[in-house]
Amino acid sequence: MTEELTATPSPPAESPPAPGPGRGTRVGASLIATLIVGSLILYFVGDRLTPYTSQARLQAFVVPVAAEVSGKVQKVHVKNNDEVEPGQPLFDIDPDQYEIALQRARSDYESVHHSVNASAAGVEAARAGLQAAGASREMAEKDASRQERLYAEDRGAISVRRLEIAQSTREEARSKERRAEADLRKALEAAGESGDDNAQLRSARAAVQKAELDRARTRVLSPARGTVTDLRVDVGNFAQAGAPVMTLIAIHDLWISADMTENNLGHIDPGDAAAIALDVMPGEVLKGRVR
Repeated sequence: MTEELTATPSPPAESPPAPGPGRGTRVGASLIATLIVGSLILYFVGDRLTPYTSQARLQAFVVPVAAEVSGKVQKVHVKNNDEVEPGQPLFDIDPDQYEIALQRARSDYESVHHSVNASAAGVEAARAGLQAAGASREMAEKDASRQERLYAEDRGAISVRRLEIAQSTREEARSKERRAEADLRKALEAAGESGDDNAQLRSARAAVQKAELDRARTRVLSPARGTVTDLRVDVGNFAQAGAPVMTLIAIHDLWISADMTENNLGHIDPGDAAAIALDVMPGEVLKGRVR
């Protein structure tokens, strides 16, 4: 008889339990968390008490320079990167055509001035003519009235022919006075205002002033203190009025536009001192003021 043996497997051995977190691990994690929180607090406090930004731009006023009259450039007095002061010559435009225009305007003014004087003389002559006509009319009226009175008192005292002549002379004198009044009105209208208030004279004087201004504008002067940049004109070029031919950077008034966070703004006020470091000037710290 054969015996069958059945093997019973033994239960697997239990693995040792995983070790729990030790004291050193917990202390390290707490220290890291404390450092992170402390760093954040220090950053926000420092960011508020000592505002700082690297997002800033240096800015200045830029002034385009253009001639106010057109013409060929005769001379250029500056070059790029020159520093100029207000009123310093920058370039000249050929003044010949503007000199001719000025002489023509002055000549026209003289002609108008003589014409106005002649018109004034015409007014005086017309006024004198009116006075003479008035005096003649008064004499004719007195004579006619006297002749009419004599004829009425005694028809034989004077002839009818003499009375008619006196009456005709009176009407003619009245007509001459009316014509003299019309001549005076016409002379006054032609002459306009007298003296410096005369419209023709004012117009001619304004033309002279405009020609003088254009002549002076052939020399272009610096409008402000600054540095010349973007010079693009030379002798012989044609400068168009209003077209910029160079640029002035106003170096006397520079400022920095800085982008600050909202947290920075709590301790920033106009007039506060500021320290400025520029990439183009390494190692130097400039002083400024908030405005």
